[in-house]
Amino acid sequence: MNQKKILIVEDNLELAGCLSEALKACGYQTCPVARSYDEAISYFETYNPDLVTLDIHIEGERTGIDVANFIKQNSNTPFIYLSGSIDRSSISLVKATNPFAFLVKPYEFLSLETTLKSVFNDSRLAIKNIQAEKKRLPKFTRMEEVILKDVANGLTSQKIASKLELSPSTIKNHRHNICVKLKLPRTTHSLLNWALENKRQLKL
Repeated sequence: MNQKKILIVEDNLELAGCLSEALKACGYQTCPVARSYDEAISYFETYNPDLVTLDIHIEGERTGIDVANFIKQNSNTPFIYLSGSIDRSSISLVKATNPFAFLVKPYEFLSLETTLKSVFNDSRLAIKNIQAEKKRLPKFTRMEEVILKDVANGLTSQKIASKLELSPSTIKNHRHNICVKLKLPRTTHSLLNWALENKRQLKL
């Protein structure tokens, strides 16, 4: 079985080092420690971790909550907060990211280890559910898959047409066929909303 890979987002290098060593002792792999938002995003995209631990207060203006929002919008990767006390204004922001858990420093590593096991058990179930959901999706042509990817990335029909060197009417016809297959309502943003909601499941 492959070792699970964990990205630590923590600006206290001493704490991060202790956490990294403890995780390795439990059989996990760790990525380089990210101390800021930019490092966290860079390492997340480079190392493709199976889980991310987030401190809320990190170097720079952006926080661990911002990192969580990026992860939530771009992948199915689970994340947990390992942070100190949290002010009331941040509680709603943390809840909105829907973390798997929030452990308050100082935490016992046994609690973290138990949490990690629960995360990965749930992740396996989530993957099975995603695979089952994909089986129920209609079969798209290769061109429809390309267009879905561009729609999910925010491109308009005009931009997609220019990129693919096709006419805008051809792109609109493909979009119409996709909507018919998905049984989407004939509203302006129905396909865009669907593509964004299913971007992670379809790995677009």
